[in-house]
Amino acid sequence: MTDFFATVPAMPSFDEMGYIHNRLQRDTEHRDETSLDDMMRQTGARYFLFADGKLVLSVKDERYNGLFCQDRAERLGADMGKIILLGSDPGERFAPRLAIPIKPEAIEALEADPTYELWTVRGVGLKGNLPADQLGAIAQASSLLSWHENHQFCAKCGHQTHVALAGARRDCPQCESLHFPRTDPVVIMLALHKDKDGVERCLLGNHTRFEGPMYSTLAGFMEQGEILEDAVRREIEEEAGIKIGAVRYMASQPWPFPSSLMLGCYAQALGDTLSLDETELRDAQWYTREEVREMMARPVGDPEPHVPGSFSIAAWLIRGWVDAE
Repeated sequence: MTDFFATVPAMPSFDEMGYIHNRLQRDTEHRDETSLDDMMRQTGARYFLFADGKLVLSVKDERYNGLFCQDRAERLGADMGKIILLGSDPGERFAPRLAIPIKPEAIEALEADPTYELWTVRGVGLKGNLPADQLGAIAQASSLLSWHENHQFCAKCGHQTHVALAGARRDCPQCESLHFPRTDPVVIMLALHKDKDGVERCLLGNHTRFEGPMYSTLAGFMEQGEILEDAVRREIEEEAGIKIGAVRYMASQPWPFPSSLMLGCYAQALGDTLSLDETELRDAQWYTREEVREMMARPVGDPEPHVPGSFSIAAWLIRGWVDAE
């Protein structure tokens, strides 16, 4: 076992990682059929608005705002029949926070108005033009709205379902099935190997879904009945042909595309001979800490090999290993 797995390293701060700072109190277990109306009536209630999956931001003097009162939301074309409750904000005297989609017929006028901009959830996170705690709530809102849009019919009997508990559930009036929002667990891991000379390297791959020479950790969805450690071992062997011994879980990150939870791990490689799945990876290499530092110094989009930006848990895992000398 490498020294890295024998000790618990000090890891980087979570401050730059996106979507993890969600301070809303959801209080789902205490909701009933009156909760939504009660929250909407409160004077501090504010809404995140989404137009075709993109977040609506108001812009004034290069300052962005993503929260709207109900009157303004209605003027912009919010679909008031599709409101969901996210929770209450303890940092704002427990003011309610809700989310709502814009009606399709209102989007064109919104796009033409220079006082508003439509941003992807990923773009808002990368830009950092909203407070970090709002990013977590926006990720929650995006995932929930997507789930409601795509699960309007009962998976058991096919009957149309309706929103319950202010958006925390969908109920089927026909067969009385209860449907809850899903989160898909994804393992994301940095494989490490120490050679006979004591030099430790990490495995980074250029995924086929990437544009340009960005090299990152490996990742994949967990399967039914599978524990996290086995998912890490399976994914690395499938994609890179490397067998894995010890697995250490480190941290997680919500990933609202549309609704995943990234489970960050380090994995101890038992060998270093690569056999790549070319449908997943264009290339993969073992890199020393010094080589990775050079890659980290290059910006995302650089024509030379580089790593993801600090927004992702992949970058957090990479930096944690690089700094653990």
